[in-house]
Amino acid sequence: MAGNKKKKTQVRPLIPRPGARYTCFGDGLCCTDIHGIGPLTKKEVASMRRIDRKSAGWNDDHDDYMLNTAADGGCVFLMADQRCSVHAQLGPEAKPDGCRRFPLGLVATPVGGRITTDHRCPCRTMGDRPEIRPEDVESSISDGGSRPVADRRIKRIPMSPKKELKFSEWEPIEAEYLKRLRGREALLEVLDAEPFPALHGSSWDKQADEFIDARDGSQFGVAMAWVGDTISALQNGRSPRAPGRPWAAAFDRAQARSPKVGTSRDVFADWIADEIWSLKWAEDYDFALARVELATRLAIGEDICARLRKTGARADRAAAEAVMMVELVGESDFWTEVKDCMRPS
Repeated sequence: MAGNKKKKTQVRPLIPRPGARYTCFGDGLCCTDIHGIGPLTKKEVASMRRIDRKSAGWNDDHDDYMLNTAADGGCVFLMADQRCSVHAQLGPEAKPDGCRRFPLGLVATPVGGRITTDHRCPCRTMGDRPEIRPEDVESSISDGGSRPVADRRIKRIPMSPKKELKFSEWEPIEAEYLKRLRGREALLEVLDAEPFPALHGSSWDKQADEFIDARDGSQFGVAMAWVGDTISALQNGRSPRAPGRPWAAAFDRAQARSPKVGTSRDVFADWIADEIWSLKWAEDYDFALARVELATRLAIGEDICARLRKTGARADRAAAEAVMMVELVGESDFWTEVKDCMRPS
């Protein structure tokens, strides 16, 4: 019986990744078409409709209930000063769970609940932010009461198609990766993986064209075009024109509150550390594929960053914009198809 208990996952104690920093400055990016604003439960839809009857409903694109957006792509509740009117008038507890939670997450493990963060948010990637403390974020990752709710539960770690580790065996391996990411080593060397592996049943040129063709007038479409354009450039050695600056206003606000300029390496290393720490990859892929996939998105992100630097963008902002794009695309069905085709050497 004791052995079985050890294999169970748990959400307590809450464990932030050492060095992870975040606080909400209200830059407003998360309330835009960077993602679908939801999903909502039927109860949350009813609550939002009591405030504004046209604020929420079924969304065919996401196949779920979502908050509706205004003409500029922002949530209908987003005010001109980038604050949420529901939060401002009724308090944070009145917001849907997804709005309270983003960019935070929680993964249950045999030793406790890992607090995770997404990086498609300049409040997470830029400026002077305090280290994440469990007591500061617990209400955001809980069910409205005092019970933290896990996004996923991970017991064992797939390292390769034929090798799996106990969680206790994984922890020292992971700790070494996180230590190296905090150093000065080249990030691709830390990952020890070659980007752009062979794609079974597809090619990188084909994928680049599909990403570019995904332009639909939204800011997400612009980010997709950036990634597709960059893949094509890296594969063919050309220098493309930049397709635009998605969500530039949010990064303008982040830069205005961030007088101290950080390094691009720190931004990318922080993102990779959280990608590893989140264990999202362990649900569907092994660590060998995760490293190759991360190396590929890193190569794309670093090239986007370099191109933004040439336009005059400062180092930390250029990297933060690049991370926003590669993380956003990495969460899409487009990238899931790419990962399914990857064949690490």
